Amino acid sequence: MSLMSVDRPVGRAAFLGGLLAFITLIELSVVGIGHARSLRGDANIQYWIVVAIVVAATATVLFHLSRTPAATKPGEILRRAAVPLAALGLAAFLWETVALGIGSAFSPIELIAAALG
Repeated sequence: MSLMSVDRPVGRAAFLGGLLAFITLIELSVVGIGHARSLRGDANIQYWIVVAIVVAATATVLFHLSRTPAATKPGEILRRAAVPLAALGLAAFLWETVALGIGSAFSPIELIAAALG
């Protein structure tokens, strides 16, 4: 019996993976907004609320993706690789947004830029 059916053309893990990819685009937007000169070091409550919502959404999807088996073997391999990578991305996002919000020079992007030249 196949795990896929006509009623469910995409497995739950595939759906969660797509949702995680979409949330990652939102994370990149929030980091981009954080790099605005008017916001750097002077984040308001709206910025922190958006950061909290994005972190909560990412953590929730990541938690469920880590516990949901994929429907196919290649999907399972991809899921097992994506979960730790997404966890590192979530940590980097949180570090970057907090550093930008408080005006710290020790954000991941600035440390990489300093190391490269």
